[in-house]
Amino acid sequence: MNKWILALCNILFFASFAGAQCISGDCLNGKGTYKYPSGAKYTGEFSNGEIHGVGVCYYTDGSKYAGQWEHRYPHGKGTKTFPDGNKWTGNWLKGQPVDVNGQLVEIVQQEEVVDDGTDVQSGCLSGDCQSGQGVFAYADGSKYDGQFKEGRLDGWGTWIFPNGDKYIGSFRDNFMHGRGTLYADNGVKTSGDWVEGEYMGDSRSELGRVGCVKGDCDNGQGTYVYQDAAAKYVGSFRNKLAHGKGICYYANGDRYEGDWSVGSFNGVGTLFLKDGTRVYGKWVDGTYMGPLEEPSEALAEAAAEEEETQEESTATASTDLDADVRDMKVWAVVVGISSYGHMPALRYTDDDAYRMYAFLKSPEGGALSDDQIRILIDEDATRQRILDVMSEVFGQAGPNDLVMLYFSGHGLKGSFVPIDFDGYNNKLAHEDINEILNQSPAKYKLCIADACHSGSLFAMKGTYEGALNKYYKTLAQAEAGTALIMSSKSDETSLESSGLRQGVFSHFLIRGLKGEADTSRDRIVSVQELFDYIHENVRAYTGMRQSPVIKGDYDPTMTVGVLR
Repeated sequence: MNKWILALCNILFFASFAGAQCISGDCLNGKGTYKYPSGAKYTGEFSNGEIHGVGVCYYTDGSKYAGQWEHRYPHGKGTKTFPDGNKWTGNWLKGQPVDVNGQLVEIVQQEEVVDDGTDVQSGCLSGDCQSGQGVFAYADGSKYDGQFKEGRLDGWGTWIFPNGDKYIGSFRDNFMHGRGTLYADNGVKTSGDWVEGEYMGDSRSELGRVGCVKGDCDNGQGTYVYQDAAAKYVGSFRNKLAHGKGICYYANGDRYEGDWSVGSFNGVGTLFLKDGTRVYGKWVDGTYMGPLEEPSEALAEAAAEEEETQEESTATASTDLDADVRDMKVWAVVVGISSYGHMPALRYTDDDAYRMYAFLKSPEGGALSDDQIRILIDEDATRQRILDVMSEVFGQAGPNDLVMLYFSGHGLKGSFVPIDFDGYNNKLAHEDINEILNQSPAKYKLCIADACHSGSLFAMKGTYEGALNKYYKTLAQAEAGTALIMSSKSDETSLESSGLRQGVFSHFLIRGLKGEADTSRDRIVSVQELFDYIHENVRAYTGMRQSPVIKGDYDPTMTVGVLR
């Protein structure tokens, strides 16, 4: 569902990339020596400011690559010498060893060396990346060549995506904005209008007209073009709103067919995405509620009986743990980062974090008090700040408590990316997070990460003592352990959806926590129920392009949410 939604980053060139520089020779178009942000050194050929040609790089871990390079990466014939002395000679494709068929090759080493892909030339490669014409390279493999204004992408330029796709067109305030063309690596060309990084397509107006252009758009059948000409609706109307059966054609190539009510998707329908994905199911006020399920009358009666039995069981449960419940607390740190400086920025990650924070403040999430939860957004979410807050908050936990980290932002192999990531330094290693979790005296540890390897919620008011008691009591019954729920596999991208106005993973995460994941109908959401719900719905919504994973030594029955 990725619609090339890239809110391109705030660029803090000079301070962050002071360690990345040409230290001798001609690093523009010639031969020279270049120092990486990591401290690695390359000596060899350059083209248009990029490492390109033949050369050798000495990495900080003691390894060395000598051979052909293309656009900043080992590419072609070359030899990698590892710290343990082992060597591998062969073909390379964008920094990875491959066989003659272009398939990745697993290299056996005596010492395991983890490469997260960030030891690459990055920063301002040439020109004026502050207020002029320049070329800036990003650690994820993307690159911008174009005009800058006050350190931001502004004017006409070219954006190269890590997968080889290319956008040529207008930029404004770090976004693809205005007229432009996307040239996909598979040969497909998409031209049209872009608004703040999102493709809007060509105007849907008919002969320059907007509004009701045909038929009866009050109470009947008609055709209506929306004011910004980004969409056209054909179907039934009631009280001047789409109501009944209808089709909406969007300028970006998407299409929805199905039931409407009071101007929104309501009922059964299918969203056809431009990339071929079909999202079929039930919709409520424009929100996708999941695949359509129509249980038989017998199944429905059985489910009702099961729910009644579960409620009776809960009502008559032993109260032996009441003392432990009264002493139990949940401690949480919520992190959301969107305005990256050296990775493509993300549109909805900060909003996702606020939604998660609001859920945890609600009864279903444990009604955490202010001293039990901290939220870090954008500039507050530096590496050291995240670690310090985790240590402070999680260190207060007791032996029967739960500590929870929620992270929404960019991820790399083996790490999350905080706001002060400079292209190589300040990665938030998973080992650092695990160390803090392990040091916490809490019995239960939960880490939820909507990290790209790339209805608002409010605290509820009223009486909810029963819900809180159930939340803490069932948590006390779980065995010790740590659960890590990740939004996608290591080789996938965590997708954002303009239709959902948030990350797909976080959308279903919060819905599951609010109760939709309660398949046992005991009004308690366990960590396994939550994961199963997320896994099924995220895969369905993204056409199997994103598959959440769960790892760790955890009790599947550990409580993560309750229904009031």
